[in-house]
Amino acid sequence: MRFWRRRRPLAFTGLVNFRDLGGKPADGGTVRSGVLFRSDSLAYATPGDADRLVRDLGLSTVIDLRGEYEVSQLGRGLLADAPVDYYPAPIADVSGAEDLVGHYVAMLTEKGPVLAATVRHLSCAGTLPAVFHCEAGCDRTGVLAAVVLGLLGVPDDTIAADYAATAAAMPTIHERVAVVVDRLGLPPRPVTLPAWEPDAALMTRMLDVVRERWGDMAGWAKSYGLTCDDLTALRKNLVVPA
Repeated sequence: MRFWRRRRPLAFTGLVNFRDLGGKPADGGTVRSGVLFRSDSLAYATPGDADRLVRDLGLSTVIDLRGEYEVSQLGRGLLADAPVDYYPAPIADVSGAEDLVGHYVAMLTEKGPVLAATVRHLSCAGTLPAVFHCEAGCDRTGVLAAVVLGLLGVPDDTIAADYAATAAAMPTIHERVAVVVDRLGLPPRPVTLPAWEPDAALMTRMLDVVRERWGDMAGWAKSYGLTCDDLTALRKNLVVPA
């Protein structure tokens, strides 16, 4: 594992929803900084962005949560040619739901095996530093972030606040959605706020459902085949002991 220490803020041009998941309180310590990041699609990375990701962050792995159609039509961008491992983990195409909370829970249930395998991958040697992303870095990325942070023992309100931090990027993300819809020749889909606005209460409700169905995030993980050894390795990789 190559650990990276941040010496100066990273400024990105094409990525608008990129952040470090480190620094948050966890069971027995703090989430390690500089080793796990979440982002909007890396296909939007400029040459300067790609250089910073590889050179300054020492990125080892890109985890792509987009579906195969999205990847084929929108590409992987400059990181496709970088010396970085690519790990596809598509969690698109789940059953319809009445609201975003139901949509997120559908990801946890229908794509549970994919999410669990991704967690196991993050627990392996040589995977970090890693970044995971979908298109906007909001919904699918938010669910995986909640899973990982929940397994590390990060408090619910902190997980919800991280999810809500995407709100600052939403104006640009909405503009991109319109461009992507037009590029792919899809029917126009008007975006009405707050229908697609990340709000902390949404993530809090999803975490409440996790507790109702599985007891906690560790219960969810075990129901999809993750072992105590997997979770111990994940925490060893991602938590700095107090």
